[in-house]
Amino acid sequence: MSKHKRVVLGIAPFDKKLVLLTQVLKNHTIYYHTSWTCWDGSFHPKQDNNSPKVRRAWKNFLENMVKHTFCVTIKSKSEILKHYNVKKANIHVVNHAADPAFFQPAKISEKKPLSFIYYGRLVPEKGIEELLDFFADQQNAILTIIGNGKLIDTVKLFSDKFKNITHLQATENKEELIHKVASHQYLVLNSKKSPKWEELFGLTIIESMALGTIPIATNHTGPKEILTPDLGYLCEEHNLIDKIAELIEIDAFDENMSKNCKKIATNYKVDNISEKWNAILY
Repeated sequence: MSKHKRVVLGIAPFDKKLVLLTQVLKNHTIYYHTSWTCWDGSFHPKQDNNSPKVRRAWKNFLENMVKHTFCVTIKSKSEILKHYNVKKANIHVVNHAADPAFFQPAKISEKKPLSFIYYGRLVPEKGIEELLDFFADQQNAILTIIGNGKLIDTVKLFSDKFKNITHLQATENKEELIHKVASHQYLVLNSKKSPKWEELFGLTIIESMALGTIPIATNHTGPKEILTPDLGYLCEEHNLIDKIAELIEIDAFDENMSKNCKKIATNYKVDNISEKWNAILY
């Protein structure tokens, strides 16, 4: 069995598998990577079999076994410091990095007017059904949905019925995806918080910004740390659709905001993020 390796571990908070993993990794140097933003035990994805033994294992792991913790957001870092005895010097914020391909010039002449796009999992917590119902009554605006998931049949039904709604299967062709995103004015991330999930970072936000596509997102912990008033639109869950309706009525795409998005997105380039990792790992 190998020993004394640097191991970067990414595992959901309070997952019972950590009990076994800590035994396997006890002779290695462990770095923990997390994007989760609630660490008091009240809200997390692994609630089944969340026994006192598991909680103790997680406490020992974070406080005694991990050499350094990488947090994707400031909220993640502050929550861990609040609930665990972890030294500030041993925990840093290192955001996700966007695929370099999104920073290459997209080969499009201009963005389609009143065009909105979502790409990702087709699941209820992404607010897909609400978007479909709204755009079904907005024949002068375009909604493109790219992805697969349990709501795919519903999305196809709307796509077949309404000319302004298009569904495309998830694709491994990065150039094709980039072209589609770049040709739209707005990205829509209509996330809905559930008992076990909320939008944490939202890498699609960074990717769309890199292409000058302005994000519209619900104010979950991840989008809140990315978007400012000059980079997109952050909305309460109940009024994101109202913001879309307002943008359709105004019909005036903010070119300056689009340029700001491109500029700030460069902070999330792989080279910039890797520097933060390397400074700690090596």
